[in-house]
Amino acid sequence: MRLAKSTVQACGLVILLFLLPAFSAGAEAQTQPSSETDKVDIATIRSMLERIAELEAEVKDLKAAKAEHAVGDSAVKAVQPQDVSSATTADLSASNPQILEARRGIQFRGFGDVDLQAGNSGQSNGFQLGIFNLLMTSRLSDNVGFLGELVMEVGSNGMFQVEPERALLAYTPNDYFHANLGRYHTGVGYYNNAYHHGAAFLQTASGRPLLFAFDDQGGVLPIHKIGLSLTGRVPSGALGLNYIAEIGYGPSSHAGMDMSGSNQMMTVTDDNNGRAFNLGFIARPLPWHPVQFGFDVYHADRTPMGMPSFGENIYAGHFVYLTPSLEFLNEAVLIRHSSDMMGTFNTLGFYTQMSRKWHAWRPFVRYNYLNAPEMEPIFLNTGRQNGPTGGLRYDVNESVALKLQFDHLDRRGLSAINTVNMQTSFVF
Repeated sequence: MRLAKSTVQACGLVILLFLLPAFSAGAEAQTQPSSETDKVDIATIRSMLERIAELEAEVKDLKAAKAEHAVGDSAVKAVQPQDVSSATTADLSASNPQILEARRGIQFRGFGDVDLQAGNSGQSNGFQLGIFNLLMTSRLSDNVGFLGELVMEVGSNGMFQVEPERALLAYTPNDYFHANLGRYHTGVGYYNNAYHHGAAFLQTASGRPLLFAFDDQGGVLPIHKIGLSLTGRVPSGALGLNYIAEIGYGPSSHAGMDMSGSNQMMTVTDDNNGRAFNLGFIARPLPWHPVQFGFDVYHADRTPMGMPSFGENIYAGHFVYLTPSLEFLNEAVLIRHSSDMMGTFNTLGFYTQMSRKWHAWRPFVRYNYLNAPEMEPIFLNTGRQNGPTGGLRYDVNESVALKLQFDHLDRRGLSAINTVNMQTSFVF
């Protein structure tokens, strides 16, 4: 047994010694690379490295160009005026193009109000139909639009009358230039362009401030004009500056010198061949976004019948703070009538209005003041009028509002007027 085992071990050792050289030769053959294959691999790697270097250079150039473009964009944005459009229901800018957003075709919007009034103002107590306003807008092209406003109301004679309050052809190529041709509301002050004839629903109170009464209701300011109105933004950065430039026919002083209520002010004729001009600027600074303030200068020539000619200069300033819940309106106007023969007469007017909204309720207060000299040749029956207004507004929904308002008005040389008015205003 021991011999057999030794014999097997010897045979295994001989076989192992015989196979070892063969395995060694095979291993050397596998570890020795082919010189031709090496050449191909080295060329491929070199080509790939060169391509990678080219791509890295392209990426570097693209990054540099992108950075330069970003710097250029930031420089442009630094000199461009910011978007200072108001978030209120009324239009705070006197750069208002007076064309509502409208698709191509005619768009209609209606406003109206019904009043229940009592007091000693001289008007009959009871229900009264207020202003029914039909607003039409049409987008004629990308830059051209039309706005028409027809107002139906009861005149002083108790008859219904229809009047085209606004008829405008508007050209608005960009934010810096808006041109409106036709019959428009002047840019004198803030309230006149913020709240138009159909604004019974939009404005907080049931009526306009005494200073901005309409022409045919004894108003002293030029509310309407037929002519050309230019508005737009001024590159001013965070100041948010806008300009107003208007030219139109001047005021009429027909039917004598009484322009304060007993006679309607003509709004389609002129006393002379002179034209009225209005130039103003409005600022809505971004750091105080709800704030708007502005100043206007208006000039026209007036020639009352049987009287010498007067130069009319109006200086109007306003300060407004307006948010969805808080309203603070302030405006002041100085009207100067100057004549070489009769001298200069100054009429001063202002109002301030505050309101605060809680849910659907909005209480409000307003103080009116208007004072014309006793010998004023144009505003004979205006005199001094001043007094407070207070009330409460309730928004039934987005289209209907209820208002309760009390007015007290003191008048120089005349008895005071006290009125209570309940108004239902709506939009459709």
